[in-house]
Amino acid sequence: MSTIKPILRIFDYDKTIEFYVDWLGFKVDWINEFEKGVAPKFMQVTLKDVVLYLSEHHGDGSPGVHITVNDFEGLRAYHQLLIDKKYKYNGPGLEIPFWNENAITMTVIDPVGNQITFTEVVK
Repeated sequence: MSTIKPILRIFDYDKTIEFYVDWLGFKVDWINEFEKGVAPKFMQVTLKDVVLYLSEHHGDGSPGVHITVNDFEGLRAYHQLLIDKKYKYNGPGLEIPFWNENAITMTVIDPVGNQITFTEVVK
């Protein structure tokens, strides 16, 4: 099966790490920086089976995109983990979407306005 890896535009490496790694719990798999401290960074981060590319490169999209992560198991526990970290820039809630009363969603917004909605269908 094919895999899609969205590229999300970022601007501030330290804020990006604070958000994606320290708060959301993603792991940095690798960072590509052609000339350390001068060239823009491009990295891959993962959380469970979610893989994202994060890029400081100008041509790699615009900030403010919205992506959805479907079938995210354990969303209630993950939500509580995030709330317990008391990250001052985000406090997401859990919602029941209009399109499925058996699902729950949680949307987080990164430092440049990219949105990630995690969805779990509760059986």
